[in-house]
Amino acid sequence: MRATSMRKLIGTAAALMLVGATLLTTGSALAAKPTDGTRHLYVGPDSNYKLNPGLLTFTPVSAGGQSASNVYVKNVDNQTLTHVVITFARTQGGATISQVYGTASSYCLPLGDTTVTCDFGNLLAGTTRDFTLLIDASIAGTFTFSGTVIFNESTNPNGGNPQISTVSGTLAVGETSCDSFATFLPPGIAKTLTPDTGDCASDPQRSGLGVPANANGNVIFINDANDPTSCPAGYSCFGKEVVAGVNGGDTILPYLTWYITYSADTIGNRNPKLVAFAHDSYIILAGKKGACGAVFTKDCIAGYTVNADGSVTFEIHTATNTSMRGLG
Repeated sequence: MRATSMRKLIGTAAALMLVGATLLTTGSALAAKPTDGTRHLYVGPDSNYKLNPGLLTFTPVSAGGQSASNVYVKNVDNQTLTHVVITFARTQGGATISQVYGTASSYCLPLGDTTVTCDFGNLLAGTTRDFTLLIDASIAGTFTFSGTVIFNESTNPNGGNPQISTVSGTLAVGETSCDSFATFLPPGIAKTLTPDTGDCASDPQRSGLGVPANANGNVIFINDANDPTSCPAGYSCFGKEVVAGVNGGDTILPYLTWYITYSADTIGNRNPKLVAFAHDSYIILAGKKGACGAVFTKDCIAGYTVNADGSVTFEIHTATNTSMRGLG
């Protein structure tokens, strides 16, 4: 009897383990496939082809800048999918898809006048097709981009009963001001942010940021609207704290080029310098031109110019993201 009971107990435990294993396997499979009922093709923002199927995500952007959406596509079935096509509307309100790049971009080119069509043909089991949508954002607001995904499985060689699903996401475009700006920098393009034009010319503090071409595929940003946070003991700080850099990494080679201009009224009778804050420490940057490489030193000022209106412009080179304030 005991042997029989033991066999029953072992059998029950084995069955429970099998059920548990089945649940775990099913959960993993569902996480890797769309939840729209097709369960054959992953289209989404996850480079591992598992999370958030059917979702488009976008990098931060201000009006006048660019945003990017990485789209990852994979046949997660065990058979070939035929004639896989994704179609996007190019323009949504004040935002337009201006470029497609990445390893699978050739399947999406040339861009149509009103649509972007990515025709991947047949996808063998496990095949991936990844690309990036670059979006020009002309005005602030929220804009929803969506794509229609159509394909036929190999069991339907004549094109019958196509599988249809969608992918979509909302792009939020922020207001541009004298003090803040964000944009996506496509690969291989050097760019300088200058949100200090037009009406901003009278702002007592203006900032710009130059980014080298090898800071590929990332968001560059400026924000000098922050409230002053700290000042080294024994010094008097002035102006707003400027935060600028590149998302996704602390090192940008050969370096970022900062431009910070303070009005004569802001400087007053001070002998202006800068203080750079990084990693819970600070470095005083001399108010003069000095030796400057890819990393901070106390003389890391590439340029120091007194302008005709009495304002002072600093040019700073650094390979690391940080924040700065005026120092007197």
